[in-house]
Amino acid sequence: MIRCCRNCANLVDIPRKNSYGDIDHLCLATSYYTTGIDKDITKVKRYTPGGRELKCEWKEICKN
Repeated sequence: MIRCCRNCANLVDIPRKNSYGDIDHLCLATSYYTTGIDKDITKVKRYTPGGRELKCEWKEICKN
């Protein structure tokens, strides 16, 4: 399994409720909206708008 935001338990999808059906992706660990959620987190770093690097707290989704 690839370690990406799509497979993380901290990711929440929030629909925008517009005519296009857009969805915003919010990371609960960092409290920032993210893009490119299918990219491998070991190869891509994420930054705040001010330039500070975000520390990823990736957790696998429990499948019961």
